[in-house]
Amino acid sequence: MSSIQPIPRNGLVWLLVAQVLVILPHLGHLPLWIIGLWLGCATWRIRIFRMQARYPRGWMKALMMIGAGFGVYFSRGSLIGLEAGVVLLIAAFILKLVEMRSRRDALVLVFLGFFIVVTSYLFNDSLLAGLYSLLPVTALLAAMIGLQQSSGGTHPWPTLRLAGSLLLQAVPLMLLLFVLFPRFGPLWSLPQPKERAVSGLADSMSPGDIAELSRSAALAFRASFE
Repeated sequence: MSSIQPIPRNGLVWLLVAQVLVILPHLGHLPLWIIGLWLGCATWRIRIFRMQARYPRGWMKALMMIGAGFGVYFSRGSLIGLEAGVVLLIAAFILKLVEMRSRRDALVLVFLGFFIVVTSYLFNDSLLAGLYSLLPVTALLAAMIGLQQSSGGTHPWPTLRLAGSLLLQAVPLMLLLFVLFPRFGPLWSLPQPKERAVSGLADSMSPGDIAELSRSAALAFRASFE
């Protein structure tokens, strides 16, 4: 008797939905092959669930990882940097879909999804982006709940309603922490391109130089009041 707990249908459905919602905000800086990679892995995962395909062998998983690494390198010119790192992380997020065998593996995928939701703020930290992030978070919560249900499973919609109610219960605590918790400066900052502006004025300026001034972590000035 195997000790591996199979992935329930309900959990798999919300994992697939959550992956789409998590990846969607990153489409502006993702190479097109990422979309094809997700379509291929999602189709393979569904066929595995229907017992129409087998799990990838070890050499095949290694080949896919190497291929994803080459894809990131040729599309971004490096494996180091903000965009390259996020693309590599999302590629691993997609490849994990066909590699996972148990509920434990699926939970790892859910937690990775939460982390990728946060990385979207590195590119867009507007209010609209923050509101949108509630959608993938809700879907990831639904996937987490679905993974704890029986393999026979319930329909997806009750699971989504439960995830939404849990998220609503967390809103008061979120608002309380937002108002009361002190905002410290970051322990580290991402390197900015040299053509972007930082705090302070240079001898010469051109249109567009101060477009990223508000994102600088450098100290602008100090003020004291008596």
